Amino acid sequence: MLQIKNIPAVIVGVTFLCSGLGKIGNVIYFQHLIVEYDLSYLNILAPFIILIEILIGIFLIFKIRTRIVSLCATVMLFVFTIAFTYAWLSNGITDCGCFGQHMPTTSSPWITYIRNFILFILLGISYFTENDNQEIENWKRISIFTIMFAATFVAGMTYKPFAFIEHKHPFDNQPINQTKLKEYYQQLDNSSLIMFFSYSCPHCINSMENFKAWQSTEIVENTLAYVVVDSTNIDTDSLRIVFTQHYPSLEIYEVDKDNVDFVEAFPTSFVIRNDTIKHVIIGELPSPYLFEN
Repeated sequence: MLQIKNIPAVIVGVTFLCSGLGKIGNVIYFQHLIVEYDLSYLNILAPFIILIEILIGIFLIFKIRTRIVSLCATVMLFVFTIAFTYAWLSNGITDCGCFGQHMPTTSSPWITYIRNFILFILLGISYFTENDNQEIENWKRISIFTIMFAATFVAGMTYKPFAFIEHKHPFDNQPINQTKLKEYYQQLDNSSLIMFFSYSCPHCINSMENFKAWQSTEIVENTLAYVVVDSTNIDTDSLRIVFTQHYPSLEIYEVDKDNVDFVEAFPTSFVIRNDTIKHVIIGELPSPYLFEN
């Protein structure tokens, strides 16, 4: 039976449970938020953080080991607050993302701080008024197992463990004059897109329409396309003919593969602004509208 002294723990439990359930349907969104916090290397922990939130919420609502769970919740809330403060001060993040993508977000960081302060007080009351001698009934054990099993399954559906792992290219954020790319750059405009591709690469063919879209936008002022060829490959001529038939108006330049050792995968594209390589896109070239957003 719920007593007055149990109310603080239940309020915190409901908050943690709602926080976890609000994010569990779109774990990759929470991963992206962690990356925006400038904590990219921690994004792989996103589903585990969500599951811990749900478990803490259930334990507090069911009055299971309330005192030790209140202490764990306090530590977790403190870590969340520090992380949010770091993201706010260093990256201007004002949305803590505490309740996921589909629940109302805070309009001000101070609302987050006020809410967390109230939760700290409730957790303190819970810690000093509750005890850890509660017996765990069988129905509670079954309920916890069922909820956590379902939550783990749902979280796994949208979890992308390698989605935000970055393989930084050595040219990234380098002045173009200090790289081999300067030989293929026409210093005509303030911004350019340079793409290196292969006739035989299906990902390159899939990128062609997006490359044409880049040509028609104002995201960059100039676009250049270089096709990397192997002079010893007897299929080059036939591949060139097929490509030209599909893209007769696309102006491209052929370069020998031995001269572009900085291109390890096809296609590889370089976005240049003010004579500096700002972005290196390895793999299929995205739509310019998607890239801009």
